Amino acid sequence: MNKKMSIGIVIAIFIVGFIVGNIAYNLYNAKVLSYLTSDSAACNNCHVMNEVFNDHSKSPHKDVVCIDCHLPHSFIAKWIGKAQSGLGHAYYFTFDKNLPTHFSANQHTKKWVQDNCIRCHGDYATNAINPTTNKNHSQNALNCVSCHQNVGHLRDF
Repeated sequence: MNKKMSIGIVIAIFIVGFIVGNIAYNLYNAKVLSYLTSDSAACNNCHVMNEVFNDHSKSPHKDVVCIDCHLPHSFIAKWIGKAQSGLGHAYYFTFDKNLPTHFSANQHTKKWVQDNCIRCHGDYATNAINPTTNKNHSQNALNCVSCHQNVGHLRDF
């Protein structure tokens, strides 16, 4: 092997090592593995969530983990929802310089929250306000957070 080829290999190894090391460091620094858990602290990895996380720790639902309200409960749907949310947040944190002070729930999250309210409180909700149990979520059906918007944390949606 000639000297020029050896230098090229060393440079290529250095560049690949730099890229792989940089990716590994950023994944470690971003606590990526914590997102594979159900721990609510993972939701607080980003400083944007500090107020929401602190509000949640003082709320009536402080013993309920974030994903119990904000993701579907079936195994596959939960992991798809986690991936969609995580990739969406990663995109906005990486490429969008106009980040909001607080995130707003999208249509998927609003539906998941409503479904999970009914899943936990369905017996009471059925007796109190029958339209909230409407499985089709028609426009005439009430959403639990319409009245109980600050139950989980003070940032409504």
